[in-house]
Amino acid sequence: MLSAARLQFAQGSVRRLTVSARDAPSKVSTLAVKVHGGSRYASKDGVAHLLNRFNFQNTNARSALRLVRESELLGGVFKSTLDREYITLKATFLKDDLPYYVNALADVLYKTAFKPHELPESVLPAARYDYAVAEQCPVKSAEEQLFAITFRKGLGNPLLYDGVEKVSLQDIKDYADKVYTKENLEITGENIVEADLKRFVDDSLLATLPTGKSLVSKSEPKSFLGEENRLRFLGDSVAAIGIPVNKASLAQYEVLASYLTSALSDLSGLVNTAKLEEFSDGGLFILTVRDQDSSVVSANIKKIIADLKKGKDLSPAVNYTKLKNAVQNEHVFNAAESKPDGVKDFKLGKFNYVAVGNVSNLPYLDEL
Repeated sequence: MLSAARLQFAQGSVRRLTVSARDAPSKVSTLAVKVHGGSRYASKDGVAHLLNRFNFQNTNARSALRLVRESELLGGVFKSTLDREYITLKATFLKDDLPYYVNALADVLYKTAFKPHELPESVLPAARYDYAVAEQCPVKSAEEQLFAITFRKGLGNPLLYDGVEKVSLQDIKDYADKVYTKENLEITGENIVEADLKRFVDDSLLATLPTGKSLVSKSEPKSFLGEENRLRFLGDSVAAIGIPVNKASLAQYEVLASYLTSALSDLSGLVNTAKLEEFSDGGLFILTVRDQDSSVVSANIKKIIADLKKGKDLSPAVNYTKLKNAVQNEHVFNAAESKPDGVKDFKLGKFNYVAVGNVSNLPYLDEL
């Protein structure tokens, strides 16, 4: 009876984990654990970034050095990344070594040691480096400001730790307890047999992660339009616009981003980037113009805005968008809602605007 109860408990644990995989005739596999613990869920500014930097430090079972050396001997690599929605722990390795990497990622999620000396000696220096690199890019600065003025809280939280709000080791531990739960993560595999992955997950510490609740938002985030920010910056100048997108309009803005960065559009030569940042409850469309000469940026952003306000036929870009998505395997979040087939026209309405660089020579929002 006791054995039956343990088996039932184990099966129930696996059912609470979201596990999916896709096999392919390749010897190299990728395993990812995607945790809904990005900056939008942060209890303090920067805590998600610091937790991300704690991944693959010492665990109760392995030192950080041992973890790296073992993986190198097997020919694999580990990586932990942060965005506004996810902290993603990823491993790339030879297909036959799947059991080791499932156990290694489980060990990081379940038994990271959070040793006090690691915060000042390893984690904080790495986080400060990330922030310094981002601060040197005017496009990243513009995107960060667009999120801040569009959403303010949640998606508008700072992506990286800047030291303004103090975060303690206990804050990081508490945040890990909050986000590293069965219900709040997704396990995905590329070039992996799904049945094998589920079996190895069942036998790993992942099956014994604590229960909690999913942090995924189901309602559209509160957003603001007609906002502006200006940031002086020594280097290239950037003009950027941002538009909050609800789930029903994701496909339209996805096709718009593809259109504006392809040869189908006569504006593509003026656009630095155009993309849809997609989340569980909506998205943010971002378009940037960049140049060393602020007068060129000013002229180009004015031309783009004026052209988009007249309206555009996006139907020629629908098939191109579908092909690009198929190649890149996008739409983890909103595959059901994001169907570009019905997209036809687009006409620019209200938007948010950020100017970075030589802002004295860049237009104001009311001039666009």
